[in-house]
Amino acid sequence: MNDPGVILAPVVACFSLGAWLIAHRRHRTTTDTPTSNIASAVQGYVELHGRAAAHPSAPLFSRIHGLPCVWYRYIVQERQNDQWETVQQDTSDSTFLLRDETGECIVDPDHADILTNHSEVKTVGDRRLMEFLLLPKDRLYALGQFKTLNPVDTRLDPHDDVGAVLAQWKKNRPVLLDRFDLNRDGEIDEREWRLARAQAKREVEKQHRELRAQAGFHMLHAPRDSRRFLITNGDPDRMARSLQRWSWFFLGLFVASLGYFGHLVSR
Repeated sequence: MNDPGVILAPVVACFSLGAWLIAHRRHRTTTDTPTSNIASAVQGYVELHGRAAAHPSAPLFSRIHGLPCVWYRYIVQERQNDQWETVQQDTSDSTFLLRDETGECIVDPDHADILTNHSEVKTVGDRRLMEFLLLPKDRLYALGQFKTLNPVDTRLDPHDDVGAVLAQWKKNRPVLLDRFDLNRDGEIDEREWRLARAQAKREVEKQHRELRAQAGFHMLHAPRDSRRFLITNGDPDRMARSLQRWSWFFLGLFVASLGYFGHLVSR
């Protein structure tokens, strides 16, 4: 039998079965996980609704437009041989706050699936710039691992935290120069860098004092198992309906490909 469908149909069936399992699991996770309030959330996998906020002492700015944000991803591509090749990209890994009417928690976006309505694609000559943002006051929906930490039992490392603040400042050079380039020569000399380090140390000390003054603070992060870590400023109900439609589509494709394969081998 030389019909290529004999090979293609099983491949499509395997692909559609895997895609159905993923879409179905994500749909069930989205619809079956009840919404929790931050103040009363159980320790474990939870669903939270609230608004995004930046750390007051550690604001974040997007890399392309310098907009205040809580998370960004940007991609720079160049046209090479009639194709777009990525030449630069970065995703922020700074934590931010999620607040509801009962309290707030720290969100660590590392390893999260982040879906955002704030996106821009701009082409300038042979360069294409893409930027994706989560903004302060965005209404967020999040699925992830929730835990409450006692600051007394949590090791706070001033040296590492100062280094992290300085590294974050370096990512937004215009803001760094505006704050610490005292002689306006477009560079940060040794004396100005000492001032920046001293300011970073003061901000870290303030953050640590605030943490130690709290009875405990909450954090949302990636689960250790295979459950999805999702953060989005989109409509969760619409997302659930979309996942359901995709799950039915892939299930139908799986059944159809099996039926087609059975038809071919029975001829």
